[in-house]
Amino acid sequence: METKPLRETQDEPRSDATAQDVADAAGVSRIMVSRAFNPNASIRADKRTAILSVAERFGYHPDMAARSMVTGRSNLVAILVPALARAWESQEVDALIAALQRQGLAALVFRVSTDEPVSAGLPQVRAYKPAAVVAFMDLIAPNDLASMFGNSPAIYPHYGLEPPVPEPGVVVDRLHINQHSGIRSAVKLLAGSGKRRIAYIAGSDTRLASRTENANSDHDRFMALTNALAEQGIELAARLEGDFDYDTARQQVVNFLRGGGEADAFFAANDSSAFGAMDAVRYDLNRSVPDQIAIVGFDNIREAAWRAYDLTTVGVPVETRVAALMRLLKARLSDPKAPGRVETVTASLIVRSSA
Repeated sequence: METKPLRETQDEPRSDATAQDVADAAGVSRIMVSRAFNPNASIRADKRTAILSVAERFGYHPDMAARSMVTGRSNLVAILVPALARAWESQEVDALIAALQRQGLAALVFRVSTDEPVSAGLPQVRAYKPAAVVAFMDLIAPNDLASMFGNSPAIYPHYGLEPPVPEPGVVVDRLHINQHSGIRSAVKLLAGSGKRRIAYIAGSDTRLASRTENANSDHDRFMALTNALAEQGIELAARLEGDFDYDTARQQVVNFLRGGGEADAFFAANDSSAFGAMDAVRYDLNRSVPDQIAIVGFDNIREAAWRAYDLTTVGVPVETRVAALMRLLKARLSDPKAPGRVETVTASLIVRSSA
């Protein structure tokens, strides 16, 4: 059966253009116009391109809010983060938003500050009734997410050696991040180069009662480090509170070493803290890296490969994490009532010149 050729028109863009206008001008059905705007719909590439060209000429784009009301399905995915200024969060959220947009989904980013009650910003999230919620948060226990977001299923990172066991009736998908093997490799590298006084620069005080122990990435990193040190017969030299922050970590290292503390290596909870530690060692204390003091970070952000730092670090590639999140999201959107799912990603050691 032959396809009708698309009609050539010189229509000017207009604010009241409809799908039917585009369908008439393109010589296709209204359903075909709808398919052209759905990245997952089955339609020939040349026909999609032609229809979208006509729609652009008309200035037409589907009203997603109206479509959501008709279909009962939203194309919105809420992303909850405690901060966007930190390098890792910004890079991961940027990659996730790009992946969502490629699938015809839109992102709503909410900053839920650790300095405010967790519940303060959540009514805004619920008001949009997103199709799903990706919660990069340590201050909410995963079992509380279902009641907080109503019918919007949630995806929640879980840090630990073993993957979580989904609980019956709790529709929360989990991205399990295994940090232990990568941290174990880092400790072996340090021990192999003769480092025996290894200090930890923590991200946050995970001993606070408000922290959810099973989800806190820093808590799990500290546990992984102490376990790896014990395997090598090494005692932790010190724990410094670095707040995942360059300036704080730099000052903590200066205070520690000038105050009589001893360390021949620092393992930092994130790369930004490792940068601060490295600059403290090199510029404030005039010691060499890695000969006198080795530095290891966590996350493997893009800046870790800069020549100025060339940081040895541990991390999961952001592309790997985002791909796993998208698999969870696609599966959940296709079957909203399915039991909770788990995807596992594993951190590895990236060796550069700082250790």
